Amino acid sequence: MHKISLIVLLLFLQNGFSQEVIPRFNYNAKYEPEIGIYHGAGQDKNGFQDYVNAVGQSKMPAIYMTYVNITAPVKKIESWGKDLKHVLDSLPKGIMPQIGLGFTGGKDTGAGLDTDVADGKYDKQLQAFYKVLLDLDRPSFTRIGYEFEGDWNGYSPESFKKVFLIISKAFKEKNIKSATVWCSGGGSANFMSLEKLMAYYPGDQYVDWWGIDIFSPEEFDHIGLQNFFDSAHIHEKPVMIGESTPRYVGVLDGEISWDKWFNPFFEMLYDNPGIKAFCYINWDWIYWSNKIGFQWHDWKDARIEKNTFVLKAYKMKMENPIFIHLENK
Repeated sequence: MHKISLIVLLLFLQNGFSQEVIPRFNYNAKYEPEIGIYHGAGQDKNGFQDYVNAVGQSKMPAIYMTYVNITAPVKKIESWGKDLKHVLDSLPKGIMPQIGLGFTGGKDTGAGLDTDVADGKYDKQLQAFYKVLLDLDRPSFTRIGYEFEGDWNGYSPESFKKVFLIISKAFKEKNIKSATVWCSGGGSANFMSLEKLMAYYPGDQYVDWWGIDIFSPEEFDHIGLQNFFDSAHIHEKPVMIGESTPRYVGVLDGEISWDKWFNPFFEMLYDNPGIKAFCYINWDWIYWSNKIGFQWHDWKDARIEKNTFVLKAYKMKMENPIFIHLENK
């Protein structure tokens, strides 16, 4: 179950990457790549396109990030689905959406509506969401109640698990092509102890991937992050870095930015063989904070194309054969 591919090891040796990348584990999870790390980006269509223009068409991400709240009106969920289909149809065939599925009642205010969703008050919205996925008819990833332990969401363990089970079971019953991702808030939630974190765990049979979101540079060396990776391996689940961005660092300081955030980020990807996907948020956080009203004013500009040093170094990293782009998926 935990085999490391000889093929990928030979790739590393042939391409000179043998010293910096540990070949991947393979857990045979739903839509898990056998030998590499899916490359993803977002988290809106313009940010995604700017990122593609920066890294180059030959490094087209295999994953496209998007978000929807299950407590939104049905028409809004349907509209999101139409917009998503339009975006995906405009991109090369085969790209996989990675969906952040929330069930909150506010903007990071702790107004979780997981109990209401679990009690069936949003069943019409869930049915609309399932229809979107069925109409897309392509492999995808759904981070159900992403960053579940974060106090900005306000979910309770029991109702969160109940919602996760409802959605996971529906995916199976309806033959929906989406892998379920149990996605932690990680350092943003102060690396809750594994014992407390597992209170939110719905069970291995309902979870395809584990996920964790990574933002600030001090998170890379935190024991809580390594404990998460180790526990995912024990549960035989591949890990997706569901969201990543250089919070409080940005890109504008060039080599300083690179050394503070990007270099340790890539080292983390290389050193942990259970990581099988990452998604980078290519945003100017000040702009988006002002635009949609979240408290991101000090997160800085994470757009890789805005600094020559960062862009060149990032593109070099994307040459590593461990990363799975759409062209070689």
